[in-house]
Amino acid sequence: MKIGKNRIAVLIGKNGETKGDIEETLGVQIVLDSKTGDCEVKPVIGHSNYNPLNIFTAQKVVNAINRGFNPVKAMKLLDETFDIEVFNLYDLLGKSEKKIKRLKGRIIGRNGEMRKAIERFAESYVSVYGKTVSIIAEYENLQIARRAVNMLLSGMPHHSVFKFLENKYNEKKKEEFRELYKPQF
Repeated sequence: MKIGKNRIAVLIGKNGETKGDIEETLGVQIVLDSKTGDCEVKPVIGHSNYNPLNIFTAQKVVNAINRGFNPVKAMKLLDETFDIEVFNLYDLLGKSEKKIKRLKGRIIGRNGEMRKAIERFAESYVSVYGKTVSIIAEYENLQIARRAVNMLLSGMPHHSVFKFLENKYNEKKKEEFRELYKPQF
């Protein structure tokens, strides 16, 4: 995979800490060419944390960092209930720079309000970086955040998306409350 030139330093981290944490936690080796941005994740079979599926998890974490997330948020992907969704705006909207800039602005909202609302009500992390919009969340919340982003991209008014997010959030909280106080017989 290719890593953007301005994201290589974030992936490596201060004194190689971020890269080292990923390698140690997952039992993999990240081979990174800092000049070209080429990155390869290899398994370290003799490592105590070795698991064949860890290669995919490491690739997800590296991809998340490459898509604009900070390493702390990207490390949420170590939990197997979390996943990442990447919307490539070029594929969805075509090559019009004006249209892409306008829709990125719609997703972020005035003073970042829309992005914060998606993060709060869908309990997720959203990154609008380059030509992509990325979401990290648990699977159920990922569905809600994905739907909200799709609504924004299709041109729905912000207040409708806010209402959708609030309703989904309230439904989820009511369900959690019901489960918590369910009578035991």
